[in-house]
Amino acid sequence: MFNRSRISASGVARIFVVSVCLVIVVLEFWSGLREHDVELTESTRATSNVAMALAQHADQTFNEVDIVLLGLLERLEKDGNSKSGLARTHDLMVSRVGGLPQLAGLFVYDDQGNWVVNSQPTLEKRFNNSDRDYFIYHRLHRVEKPFIGKPIKSKSTGQWILTISRRINKIDGSFGGVVLGTIDLSFFQRFYAQFDIGKNGAIMLGSLDGTVLHRRPLLPDSVGKNLENSPLFQEHVRRSGSGSVEIRSTQDGVVRINSFRYLADHPLFIIVAMSKDEVLAEWMFHVWVRVIGVAAVLIILYYGGTKMVAQVKRREVAELDAIKSKRKLESLYKTLEAQSQKDGLTAVFNRRYFDDSLSSQLALLNRSGGILSLIMVDVDHFKRFNDTYGHAAGDVCLQRVAAAIQTAVQREGDVVARYGGEEFAVILPECDKAGALIVARSLINSLHEEKIEHASSGTGFITVSVGVTSIAVEPGHAITPRKMIEAADEGLYLAKDQGRDQVIFREFSPQARNRILCFDEEAA
Repeated sequence: MFNRSRISASGVARIFVVSVCLVIVVLEFWSGLREHDVELTESTRATSNVAMALAQHADQTFNEVDIVLLGLLERLEKDGNSKSGLARTHDLMVSRVGGLPQLAGLFVYDDQGNWVVNSQPTLEKRFNNSDRDYFIYHRLHRVEKPFIGKPIKSKSTGQWILTISRRINKIDGSFGGVVLGTIDLSFFQRFYAQFDIGKNGAIMLGSLDGTVLHRRPLLPDSVGKNLENSPLFQEHVRRSGSGSVEIRSTQDGVVRINSFRYLADHPLFIIVAMSKDEVLAEWMFHVWVRVIGVAAVLIILYYGGTKMVAQVKRREVAELDAIKSKRKLESLYKTLEAQSQKDGLTAVFNRRYFDDSLSSQLALLNRSGGILSLIMVDVDHFKRFNDTYGHAAGDVCLQRVAAAIQTAVQREGDVVARYGGEEFAVILPECDKAGALIVARSLINSLHEEKIEHASSGTGFITVSVGVTSIAVEPGHAITPRKMIEAADEGLYLAKDQGRDQVIFREFSPQARNRILCFDEEAA
């Protein structure tokens, strides 16, 4: 029978030390694996966020150029091909190229591909572009959307450019030529250079047919290369609008974390890739440091088990403090994120949040169709109020006006924002004209109840002028935030011209050029 009395104190201590060492080894191994997974998860989230930001930047870049193309189409329709008309169009094109950093040039071609007018200082007409992919596409397709072509070398400058173009229709609807904007690839190169993607990382802008439009780093064969046969494009990018995947490159054998995302408004995609080894480099360094540390601890434990107990306690305290610090930082980050969306004076949403929200709502509307209303509100005679009562009282006045607007806007998904100065804006998703007018009237009535004194106004208290617009469309439109804001602003300015303290509805139709003004007598 086993005799416990024969086990010496040194034996018990030795068993204790060995047991503790085994526990530490197991815990360290598990902790290292956990940190490995956390590091990969955070890196994947970071690359996904960068891909989303770059997709939004690319959309904005092409949308800004497309707005210029639409303006040129309107100018050509108005002025025609007369000598004086082309001279005015040339001046307009030169000014537009100077105003947009991404825009390298503007060109107009006739139905044979001949140069009609362009943005160059000297009108150059000796080239013919009937062989370009954009020209062939527009000649064969009658569409109302812009076409983004494959990367080409400019015939006038020799630089690699991207093209965005629209078709010119003759009076009978037949093909009349092309209006073209070119974007210098160096514009994307300069922007992408601002992102830290490591030595083996990559950023790629491509079209949905697999053509590479731009890449960082830019390799000799990058521009125009086709990715149709690559596993990343075939198995992931082609099948999903966004996602992240870890895959080994067939070109250099580097394992990368790839996050990709389609552009919202154009048939393009963005890929942001980070080398897995570079992502885990810091983690690996920490692992080796900890291995050396644990080895030293195990040696110390071999000679003195009692000291290990104190070491473990200190370690637990340190880990607990680290977790608490991390939670505090996460809480602080969420607080700062919420504050960045709010106007510091009125506590409603700020202009930046309004712009993002309206763009998102219209992007969804253009894709899926639906109803959206917009209200623009301006405080009447606010300058007089500041001159009479002072700017401090003006700040309090704006706070009370913002509170009154929020009282009138009841739904959780509605957005109340300070548009600028004494002007506010309200976005009403899934709200038609009747609902928007009810909100506008409620807004004015709420402010009437406030009765904010204003001796310099005609009524004796603060009033507001309100412009309202509403759209109801099927999928497939390309309505821009600017157009909708202009419609609501027109109603707002007319409300001011007709005596203030009233609501004017501005009918918005994506098919019609002219809008109908509706005077809302009930809100006057």
